[in-house]
Amino acid sequence: MNLALQIVYGIIIIGIIALVHEFGHFFAAKKSGIAVEEFSIGFGPSIFRKKIGGTEYKVGIIPILGYAKFRGMDDNLTAPDGFYTKTLWQRFISIFMGPGMNFIFAIIIFAIVFASFGNPFVRTTTVSSVMAESPAYMAGMQQGDKIIEIDGEYIDSWEEMTDIIHASDGRALQVTVEREAEKISLTVTPEKDPISGVWVVGVYSSSEKCSLFRALWEGVVWTGKLLYQMIVSIPLLFTMKGITSIAGPIGIAAMTGQAASGGFANLLWFSGFISIAIGFTNLLPIPALDGSWIILILWEAITHKPVPPEKQLSVQGTGFIIILGIMFLVSIKDIMRLISR
Repeated sequence: MNLALQIVYGIIIIGIIALVHEFGHFFAAKKSGIAVEEFSIGFGPSIFRKKIGGTEYKVGIIPILGYAKFRGMDDNLTAPDGFYTKTLWQRFISIFMGPGMNFIFAIIIFAIVFASFGNPFVRTTTVSSVMAESPAYMAGMQQGDKIIEIDGEYIDSWEEMTDIIHASDGRALQVTVEREAEKISLTVTPEKDPISGVWVVGVYSSSEKCSLFRALWEGVVWTGKLLYQMIVSIPLLFTMKGITSIAGPIGIAAMTGQAASGGFANLLWFSGFISIAIGFTNLLPIPALDGSWIILILWEAITHKPVPPEKQLSVQGTGFIIILGIMFLVSIKDIMRLISR
């Protein structure tokens, strides 16, 4: 899959995740009696717009991110169906359900992976998919092949196989596979993955499928695990390594597209991860993000002294401009990184 197609796939996935996020805001606001004046997927000039039931639905020309505009968030602060005239709980839930839907979406995606493709962490040595143009593909490896030996060493688990590949340092490996009761010898030369920096051959494993209940539980568990890892990694964001590893929409789109080349299950898993990351990022207490609105609501709940709406909107507007600037700079870095690949 070429880079342009990878980015297209990535943009579609990010658009879907953004739609889920904004729908969370939209649904919770409607249930709380808050009027949603605009619901947009994408930014920039609209390529589609239609007003239904008091809400104008838009699709922006830049098909990433989006927004749901609540009445009273920029004017008409005293409107009976506006944001600031609702209870603290109604305001909280209308803000929180954006990230909340990202987490729910991730649980559903992970459950689909576990139920349809199996537990990716309990893996057999049978190949479920081969990445196009990968070393394994070029060597003739096929879906359904069972890897039984590498350089004459019997392979008992997928983890054992990947350990050998990672330690190969790019040396050609003699891989024996079982295909329809026949043993076939292949010469596979690993290549270094540009993102992880490890030696790979471009194959994915088969795994045992889970029951629906077990799959849902695993979806909850893995969403919690990944969210926890993101929380404990917050200090890394303030290191040089953390700063240089930040990816913007273009970088994320490219990585998502690359995941798509590894098969549908791989794409689903990565999409779930990105959905969690977007939900988590939006909960950070940074002006213009959902987390800052939640902090203001909690402050009012604790002190019974709300920050004047005018000041809130001023701070949020300034934060939005700063975030756009950061996204622009990160996007330039992403483009330069992709060009140099």
